[in-house]
Amino acid sequence: MKTEIIQSRKPGLWKKIGWAVMLLLAALTVLITSRYLTLDPDVYFPEQKAVYMAHITFLMVHIVASMLAIIIGPFQFLPGIRKGRWLKLHRLLGRTYMLGILFGGLSGLYMAQLAHGGPIARLGFTLLAVLWLFSGFRAYKHIRNKEIERHREWMTRNYALTFAAVMLRVWNPIFGMMGIDFTTGYIVVAWLAWMPNLALVEFAIRRNRSRQRNFNAMSASIRKHKTAELEQTLGVGEG
Repeated sequence: MKTEIIQSRKPGLWKKIGWAVMLLLAALTVLITSRYLTLDPDVYFPEQKAVYMAHITFLMVHIVASMLAIIIGPFQFLPGIRKGRWLKLHRLLGRTYMLGILFGGLSGLYMAQLAHGGPIARLGFTLLAVLWLFSGFRAYKHIRNKEIERHREWMTRNYALTFAAVMLRVWNPIFGMMGIDFTTGYIVVAWLAWMPNLALVEFAIRRNRSRQRNFNAMSASIRKHKTAELEQTLGVGEG
């Protein structure tokens, strides 16, 4: 009996739907945050209007760089863009994304010290900025060493943190509808916007590693079995 093991990298239906939702939310977030580029003070929430106007340069750098990273990220997950004629585009987008992380992370680290909500919110946004920069550095280091799988893992973690900008704009209205006052909700969102994202992708990464190990072990076992059968057929080792 012939045994075949097929390991497919083609995304299934649910993955395609998930990617489409991710792209839609990313695009909506970029559209919403683009209002800030008008430099109209009335688009900022009242609690932070004075702070934002006093640090407008850092704010604008953070917004523009983060917008680039948010909208580029989903396209980097497309399997087809990582090979063939699209590989150059993948690399160009990757470099642009990394610049977005660098400038967005550094300016975000600065703005985190001024965040509304006091020390707890500031700590949440500070850790987000630090992990954002760190995961971007690790992804860059792995691709420079041609460690493709590790690069992909760290890029996945990194975009989970990038996606915090999206989730912040999802959770704030939800808390508002629940009747939670803005400051309390904002303190919670400083952590809730990124921690579940990171936990979810970490679970997925470790599950994929486990599946890969099982696949490799099964493949090795089958190869060993076939080799033994071939040796037996050819009479290898017989006197």
